[in-house]
Amino acid sequence: MNRLILALCLCGLLLPGCATQPWPQPDSHCRSGGVLLDAHFDGGNLGKCTPLQDGAFRLTLFPEDAPPINRSTWYAFRVSGRAGDEVAIRMEHEHGYARYWPKVSRDGQTWERLGEDQVSRPEEKEWMEIRLSLDGYRLWVAGQEIIGERFYDEWLAELAAHEEVTARLLGKSVEGRPIYLAETAERPEFVLFIGRQHPAEVTGVFGMRTFTDTVFGDTELARAFRERFQLGVVPLVNPDGVAGGHWRHNVNGVDVNRDWGPFTQPESGAVMRWVEQQEARGGSLRLMLDFHSTWEDLFYTQPVSENPPDYASVWLGAAAVRLPGFPFKHAANPVSEQPNAKNYFYTSRGIPAITYEVGDETARDAVRAAAVVFAEEMMRTLLETPRP
Repeated sequence: MNRLILALCLCGLLLPGCATQPWPQPDSHCRSGGVLLDAHFDGGNLGKCTPLQDGAFRLTLFPEDAPPINRSTWYAFRVSGRAGDEVAIRMEHEHGYARYWPKVSRDGQTWERLGEDQVSRPEEKEWMEIRLSLDGYRLWVAGQEIIGERFYDEWLAELAAHEEVTARLLGKSVEGRPIYLAETAERPEFVLFIGRQHPAEVTGVFGMRTFTDTVFGDTELARAFRERFQLGVVPLVNPDGVAGGHWRHNVNGVDVNRDWGPFTQPESGAVMRWVEQQEARGGSLRLMLDFHSTWEDLFYTQPVSENPPDYASVWLGAAAVRLPGFPFKHAANPVSEQPNAKNYFYTSRGIPAITYEVGDETARDAVRAAAVVFAEEMMRTLLETPRP
């Protein structure tokens, strides 16, 4: 959190998503005997680390803000030692809970769920203990797969290689990291997809990539959709949060998904400038999708008074027919005053503005298979709506 934002927080002059008091700064490394824990990589967050007896640690983890918008906590660290070392780590979640079941990786790229016999977690989830036996010199442990710069570089390169797509710099984050946009040619109507406002919500990344790839696919449906609609895709809205191992906010301590309307942060402002540029040339925004993850698979939408009328129910109803084995919910909630992207675009533009939530522990193959169906039915339903 930078000094200006911190001063405003401590003085009670709160910005959107700002903490009333900061939690302790996380440690960067910690040693117990011959075992080292560290968070010296993008996405790393060790919390406060206390070495115990040889090879044992206590990590104290905190939710992002105080009082927290969400009491979930994020963790990601690397364990280094010798093959055969036994490691015990107790994670205590102060003012929060252990939402994420541990995932492990031996190379930082390929991940698997840690076995049930290696994890203890009470029903209340206020703490979690993990037991590791190193079979190499290091092991990554995180609440979810770590998806960082390399992933997005590869994804943007694939999008840029598409003959109809231009990938370009949209803006810069607080710390100067690039925020990229992939867009197609101008059309009278356009749609907007945004992702990774909340860094820890990794399953939303898997859903978004497959969903977007389907819309950019070489099918008759996708070609017809791109012929009518311009696409604007911002895969990574909060790059500082991802690099810094944050759970929700950017480097200023602001939850970017509480900054739609105020636009105090460069990340939300960059996206909004692009929307306004399309509107200035006469374009009409027809749909906004914001990709996230939560406990289960669901879609947050508005009630039926959307333009086009009841778009979400028609779209998701068609998808449900094709996905009988993939349970998901449609939560059509009244619009609140919360300044998130869904509320902002609905209230300011009167369009379907939808939060696409992917379950934290939903099987990754199932996430991707469902995203294909959701994308196809999204395109089919929007193509059937009359032009404005």
